[in-house]
Amino acid sequence: MERKMEFFQKLGYSREDVVRVLGKLGDGALVNDVLQELIHTGSRPGTQEGLLSSTGPLLVPRGSCGALNSAQRALEEDDGDLASSLRPIVIDGSNVAMSHGNKEAFSCRGIQLAVDWFRDRGHTYIKVFVPSWRKEPTRSDTPIREQHVLEELERQEVLVYTPSRKVNGKRVVCYDDRYIVKVAYEKDGVIVSNDSYRDLQSENPEWGWFIEQRLLMFSFVNDRFMPPDDPLGRRGPTLSNFLSKKPRPPAPSWKHCPYGKKCTYGIKCKFSHPERPSHPQLSVADELRAKTQARPSGAAPPSPREPRAEDLA
Repeated sequence: MERKMEFFQKLGYSREDVVRVLGKLGDGALVNDVLQELIHTGSRPGTQEGLLSSTGPLLVPRGSCGALNSAQRALEEDDGDLASSLRPIVIDGSNVAMSHGNKEAFSCRGIQLAVDWFRDRGHTYIKVFVPSWRKEPTRSDTPIREQHVLEELERQEVLVYTPSRKVNGKRVVCYDDRYIVKVAYEKDGVIVSNDSYRDLQSENPEWGWFIEQRLLMFSFVNDRFMPPDDPLGRRGPTLSNFLSKKPRPPAPSWKHCPYGKKCTYGIKCKFSHPERPSHPQLSVADELRAKTQARPSGAAPPSPREPRAEDLA
C-alpha cells in the first residue's frame, strides 16, 4: 500500500484522496482502477510546483524513455495475483533432510525450513516427496529427527509419500526421484535438490534439458535455508527471475555520472546525466570522426575550435 501511496503522490494526488479510494476499492486494487476512481470522484492532482517542492524533482536518466510507464506496469504486476507468476516448487525431501542432518540423520526440520522459505516468497504450489518407509519408527542405522514434521506437512497436503512395501521381509522402494522430476516437468516448475539426476537425464532427453535449466541447489547455514542468488551461474538469471514465470529485465542504472558536466563519453556513458538534453550526444572522438566523414573530398579541413571546459579537465 505504501508503494501505491508514493506512486499517486508523485502524480500529485493528496494522501487523503488516495486513502479514501483505497478504502473503497481495497488495498489489492489495480493502479488503473484507483486512478479511474480518483478521476470520477473529482480529485485533482496538485500543481507541478507543489509536486516538485514536496517530492523533489523527478530525474529521468538518458535513454530511459517510458520509465514511468514501466514503473507503473511493474507496480500493477506486483499488486496482481503474485502466486500465478511464481513457478511451482517440487522438493526432494530426502535430499533436503539429509543435507540439513549433515548426511548423518534424516532431519525433517530441514524440509520445514525449505517449505517456509518458499511460502514466505509467495509460492502456493509446493510439493515434497519422501519415501513412505520414512514413516516407520526411527532406527539406529537410519535415524530420523523430528518425525512429527512429516505428519504435519502431510496434513497440509504439502508432503507426498512415494510407494514402498515389504515382500518376504524385504523392502521394495519405488524410485522417488522419478516422481520428483516427472511432477516438476509436468507443472513447469522448479526442482529443489542437490542431486543432479544424471540417470534420469540420460533416460529422457526432454528431462535432461529440464533438469539442467530448472534445478535449484541450496545450502544450509545452521537453520537457514539458502539457495544461490545465481542458480545458473554468474551469467544466468537472478534467483527472482529463476523462480518467476515472467522474468523481469534488469533495472537501469540510476547512478549519476561521477564526472558530471565534464563527462565526454556522450551516449556511451553508462551513468545517468539528468542535466543533459534528450537529443543524442557524441563523444569528442565521435564528433571529430563525424565531421571528417561529412567533409567533401578536397575540401580544406575545418579550423580548430576553441577548447571546451571538458577537454581541459
